[in-house]
Amino acid sequence: MLVLGAVLALLAVLAPSACYAADDAKKQGLEHQLQQPGDTQPSCPSLEDSRSSYELLQRLTEPCRYDRFSRPSHNGDPLPIYTRMFVYYLGSVETHSLQFTAHLMLRYRWRDPRLSYSATAPTMSRVIGEKVIRERIWVPHVYLVNEHDSRVMGADKEDVIVTVKPSGTVLFSIRIKVTMMCIMNLQKFPFDQQTCPMVFESWMYNTTEMKLKWEENNPVILDNKLRLTEYCLQSHSHNESQGSYEFADMDIDEMGMDRFGGNYSRLQVDFHLKREVGHYIMDYYVPSILLVVVSWVSFWLDPNAVPGRTTLGTSTMLTFITLTRNSGSPLPKVSYIKATEIWFMVCTAFIFGSLVEFAFVNTIWRRKNNVELKKVNTKHVLRSTLTPTLHRKQTMMERCRSCPDMVEEGRKPQPEISIYGATNTLSVGSLESIRDPYASTYTLSSTLAAGSTESTQDCQDIVIPVPGSGGRGYKAQNMAQADGLSSPSPSPQGFTTMTPQQIAQWIDRRSRVVFPASFVVFNVLYWGFVWI
Repeated sequence: MLVLGAVLALLAVLAPSACYAADDAKKQGLEHQLQQPGDTQPSCPSLEDSRSSYELLQRLTEPCRYDRFSRPSHNGDPLPIYTRMFVYYLGSVETHSLQFTAHLMLRYRWRDPRLSYSATAPTMSRVIGEKVIRERIWVPHVYLVNEHDSRVMGADKEDVIVTVKPSGTVLFSIRIKVTMMCIMNLQKFPFDQQTCPMVFESWMYNTTEMKLKWEENNPVILDNKLRLTEYCLQSHSHNESQGSYEFADMDIDEMGMDRFGGNYSRLQVDFHLKREVGHYIMDYYVPSILLVVVSWVSFWLDPNAVPGRTTLGTSTMLTFITLTRNSGSPLPKVSYIKATEIWFMVCTAFIFGSLVEFAFVNTIWRRKNNVELKKVNTKHVLRSTLTPTLHRKQTMMERCRSCPDMVEEGRKPQPEISIYGATNTLSVGSLESIRDPYASTYTLSSTLAAGSTESTQDCQDIVIPVPGSGGRGYKAQNMAQADGLSSPSPSPQGFTTMTPQQIAQWIDRRSRVVFPASFVVFNVLYWGFVWI
């Protein structure tokens, strides 16, 4: 028993020493393996006895053979990354926030000689995996320059596929949803055409180490069933370029090899979009045209119909203002004038002009004095209505210059005044008698002053013809024109007398032609501008 106890005590002392020696041997072997990762040691798993594609790729990417943080070599040249993009959804082009959304399938292709297995596993055609393989191999880091938001799509897990061919060619496919910025030019809104870019750029490696290139055949593929709601995709284009990140105030040591040094390869896709205008024509342009036309109805109403014309003008203006506010709500605030703003401003001017025209003719309608015009045209009518006092003085001077024989005849003393005679003239010899020569009646004091021999320095004695001819007196004619419905009566020496009511109706008749004609001319110019 004593011998057995001594043996057990000796074994208990020697066992920990043996375990420590074995652990030291394992640590030394691991350190030797890490020191020489590129050299295939007996400790690295063999490639010949791989039973599955995943096991083969797992052995190819063992740390003793593969460094996933180093870029694959390409004979000292920049590593080319060939890219292909499939667009199966493009929509939600938001004008207010200047951005659009797209669903893409991106596929990158490059060659990594370290993953070649054609010699060790000739019967294996390819190795396919998902996120597990992606985490074991080198993958280029490409980002979107004009990105607002993005994510890798997938219901249960991320939609990522990695395919490795026997030659070492790697196909990396990923499905993403991106929201990108699109700076728009809205000067011709809603008849505008926009170009929304999508720019891919290398993040880590500049052009001396890696270059992004499009595939030679069909680099950008669009789904045949691709449809947009507000826009129509006319075409798309793609190109290759470089992005420079060099700054004059930074030296080389400060820039180093980060994002602030060198040129970086870029790939760009431009989507050329045209806005569909059917919604805007039916909801904004057609109603605005109808409102402008309705405002012209007041030209056919009586100038003295104040309640009707006022209600029609104000209701049309308020309705149009509401329509204008609704049309500009989905647009961003820009510094330039848009085509819709030009349209609504001109339409507002037409509606407001109809209100001003009503106020103008109603003011003329309520005047009491008749107006004598040399010619019944726009120039003389507006002059007589806008400046009636100045117009009367100018008419008096024209009569003085155009009737010298009548002035000489007026200097002779007239013993009596003939109102209903054949001559139909009235001699005036005082200044007070011509203060209102177009009044409907004449005072007795002015007529009695016709025989006076005194004269003033401002005006000579003149003879004023009394309207009317034959047996019809001045009083009968004035009563006939009092209602404003009779036609303008001609007077001697080419002058025509018009009542204020006749002038107001004359302006309404001209407005019925001028307003529609001006609106037609504006439409020709406007639609020619937006469609060219």
